[in-house]
Amino acid sequence: MPYKTKTSVSSDTEKRFYVWLLLIILILAAGLWFYSARKPSAKPEAEGKTAGDLVLNVLPLQRQDVEVSSRYIGYVTPIKSVNVVPNVSGYLDKIWVQGGQDVKAGDNLLLIEQSEYKARLDAAKASVAQARADLNNAAIYYKRMQKAGAKAVSKTELDNAKAKYLSAQGALAQAKAEQELAQVNLNYTLLTAPVDGVVGNVDLTKGNYVSPSSQPLLKIIQYNPIRVVFSITDKEYLAELARSPRELFAGEKIRLSLGGGLGYPYDGQFRFTGNEIDRSTNSIAVYADFPNPAKALVVNAYVDVILEKTFKNAYLIRQNYVSMTPEGYFAYIIKDGRLIKTSLNIAAEQNENYVVTNNFGSGEYLVVDKVGQIAPGRKIRIKVLEPDTPAEGKG
Repeated sequence: MPYKTKTSVSSDTEKRFYVWLLLIILILAAGLWFYSARKPSAKPEAEGKTAGDLVLNVLPLQRQDVEVSSRYIGYVTPIKSVNVVPNVSGYLDKIWVQGGQDVKAGDNLLLIEQSEYKARLDAAKASVAQARADLNNAAIYYKRMQKAGAKAVSKTELDNAKAKYLSAQGALAQAKAEQELAQVNLNYTLLTAPVDGVVGNVDLTKGNYVSPSSQPLLKIIQYNPIRVVFSITDKEYLAELARSPRELFAGEKIRLSLGGGLGYPYDGQFRFTGNEIDRSTNSIAVYADFPNPAKALVVNAYVDVILEKTFKNAYLIRQNYVSMTPEGYFAYIIKDGRLIKTSLNIAAEQNENYVVTNNFGSGEYLVVDKVGQIAPGRKIRIKVLEPDTPAEGKG
């Protein structure tokens, strides 16, 4: 029986190790080949997407008339407000009005004692009569000197007659002016309402001395119509100009909400805007007039101004379907089966929607899925959702 040495045993063990190692390598290689054979390559997937296998959820773009409401804080101010101050001095003789009284332009308010001013007018009239008589005498004398001729009177006498005549003319003109002034001052003793409105507090008593340098005797505020002032941002102002350059706020309603949410029954009418931007708020004042027959709008009161406008043939697009870049707003649209990145003309906001004024075609759809890295222009298959279907995310 042959004898196996230690060296030969070690050689057999080493051979068996390499055989098993080779077998394991072959098994791993077969597994990798099988896995690779079943996994689709990246290139065929891209080719499949390009061929139209990529499906995106879309919504139809539907034109509609969109009404948008914006709220602002405004305050009430009178269109006309007049402080009544006398033009002449004197003692009050009559008081025809009291606080809170409605007056019309031309109604009597107060009367200053007139006796002194009537006397001044009478004296002025007498001065006019005297001046007229002096002028008549001077005219007769001047004509007589002219007819006498150079042989009967000297040139000096003729010049003196002419000077007296011209002086008499001046004196009459001055007397007439003083008479007119006396008449004006007499008229000023009667104070009448310069505008329609409501009289404020009247703290006067017959016999009070008043003068042009005294405090206003009373105040009249026009209440019907009345004015409301509110402010819009500079961006809103520019949007209004772009929407209606010839007439701001054309076709829009300006309504009011009073304290406690009480609605005001009358719509306002836009009048004008301020002539400068408030740099602290980047806003511009807007002035609108309202009927106020019941005096519900009180001067200096704060009100909520509701500006309602209707955008004809516009689109409502949810804000989470819209993206913003430094160049502006955009959304992804499917047009002729291809993905298009489209800039949006956003006119206003309505709740969680944008009001868009683009001119989309009938065969265009809004993408509601996340587009990610899909290149614009790629051929896309679409799944049209119902308008009320929840969105998956940002387009």
